[in-house]
Amino acid sequence: MPIRLDSDDASVSPPVKPGSNAYELLGVLLDHPDMGFSPRELAELTDVKHTSVHKTLARLKNDGLVRKADSYWAVADDVTGSRLANVVSLQRIEAEYGDDAYGESDDWTESAPDLGENA
Repeated sequence: MPIRLDSDDASVSPPVKPGSNAYELLGVLLDHPDMGFSPRELAELTDVKHTSVHKTLARLKNDGLVRKADSYWAVADDVTGSRLANVVSLQRIEAEYGDDAYGESDDWTESAPDLGENA
């Protein structure tokens, strides 16, 4: 299902599903937008099998999300890549820190030290 990337809606889902091979590979590339990785390196940095890396990268390239330079892969330099980076990064933060106890309740503020009026 296509999505509008020019939307200001923060709930827009990226065109890759969390937990998928594409999501894992794209996550590594988005974390290092100025670097290129070989398929073997991407397999080592993710849980994606080496035999699936090439096929997944080819699909991501067809979707315009990644680019290939020699035998190295990197995230695409266009606006779609930048917009997608924001969405995927937020989803990765939520997946990593979503069970944050501080966000569930304000009870912790009672035990926080007083930092004074300049805080």
